[in-house]
Amino acid sequence: MTERKRHLLVLAVMVLLLGASVYIIYPPSQKTKLGLDLQGGLEVILQAKGNVTSDQMDQAELVIRNRVDKLGVSEPEISRQGSNQISVALAGVKNVEEATKLIGQTAQLQFMRVDQGLTQQVAAGTLAPDKIPPDKLLLFMLVKDKDGNPVKNQNGQPVQQPYVVDKTPLMGGDALDNASVGYDDYGRPKVQMSFNSNGAKQFADVTQKLATEGSITGKTQQMAIVLDGEVQSAPTVKSQITGGSAEITGNMSLQEVKDTVLVLQTGALPVQLEQVDKQEISATLGKASLRQGLIAGAIGLAIVMVFLIFYYRLLGVVADLALVIYGVLYYAALTNPWHPSTLTLPGIAGMILTVGVAADANVVIFERIKEEVRLGKTIRSAVNSGYAKGFHTILDANVVTIITALIIFSLATAGVKGFALTLIIGVVISMFTAIVATRAMLGLLTNLRLFNSPTLMGIKVKKPEPLATGKVKKAGQ
Repeated sequence: MTERKRHLLVLAVMVLLLGASVYIIYPPSQKTKLGLDLQGGLEVILQAKGNVTSDQMDQAELVIRNRVDKLGVSEPEISRQGSNQISVALAGVKNVEEATKLIGQTAQLQFMRVDQGLTQQVAAGTLAPDKIPPDKLLLFMLVKDKDGNPVKNQNGQPVQQPYVVDKTPLMGGDALDNASVGYDDYGRPKVQMSFNSNGAKQFADVTQKLATEGSITGKTQQMAIVLDGEVQSAPTVKSQITGGSAEITGNMSLQEVKDTVLVLQTGALPVQLEQVDKQEISATLGKASLRQGLIAGAIGLAIVMVFLIFYYRLLGVVADLALVIYGVLYYAALTNPWHPSTLTLPGIAGMILTVGVAADANVVIFERIKEEVRLGKTIRSAVNSGYAKGFHTILDANVVTIITALIIFSLATAGVKGFALTLIIGVVISMFTAIVATRAMLGLLTNLRLFNSPTLMGIKVKKPEPLATGKVKKAGQ
């Protein structure tokens, strides 16, 4: 493949990338996510009950972070406060009550045998709750209508159905391997649970025991599925259940099923947390300040582009085109629909900084090219040797920047992580555009007669000094 065809192929790939980037940036419903400092959000202080260890608090912080990530909240600010408190700051949270409930939910899953005789007595009012035997527990399940809404009594209070269960659970949530959203035969959402290998065997043994007891007594047994002390469902067990799976069914809305799945997937909190403080945080900058910051960045970019054209002439035009390509690719990388980044003030600072990095890469190459031309090489050969000599300089400088950003990303929190991430993405894309896009454009443009003029390339070539002239005197004169 000739050099010209190779450059044309590179530019064709760049056009495809630009087209894909424009499609990503401007879909009908895609919006840039804003961080806590730009759009405000919610801050919750959770405090552990009782005596807790530092390891338990570290594990609780990890579980909360996993739950927040599954909520779809980016750039959360989660940190320890003191020895028994965790601060959770979430950007753009709309349903405050739902978020706080999910974050602090213990997620203790238990499978418990229902004492049907005592349950019927409590429901009929013939057995007082304080008369329940000490080896039993009184739990409740929220009664819901067919749409999943809580049923209320005449006083407006939610109706709760009592269940008396054995205090010792049949099995616990440690046997759970995964949870997911499913649908029953009528299209109603349900929680599907799968057990690990030991849990599957344990569940089969438990259900076989209940089924045998039911066949002996002639009364089908019930097993309550309890999450954080609240009965989610109480299915009857008619036979042994094998296959290592179970489900929670009932009149639950899709959102309730998703919430239950979320807390089951992220695991149980090692400590019980209670909310001690909650406040909604207003944006520290707001839309007006955000707009001003973006305008300032645009003005800075324009000044850089004008300077490049003024100093490097036609080379500056090529550099500006590369900056435009860089900007489109960079913004598409930040707003991609698969894993969009959250825009914060430090992130904006990282974006603006990478503009200088992108321009600097072109400057290094151009100065190398000018140096080669001054040594007497043609524009074409100067471009080839300039890139060959300038590549290592650009690579070394950018690798150092990336390493520094990675250290910041690994040690920092929240917004500072955003700065490091945008810096890493920007440096990688700037290297790509400077080494690939700019190289391909210059390789094609050097075939034009206009681009073989050192003056139009911003290169001053020293004219050779004229030879000394004069008459040679004859000997004796």
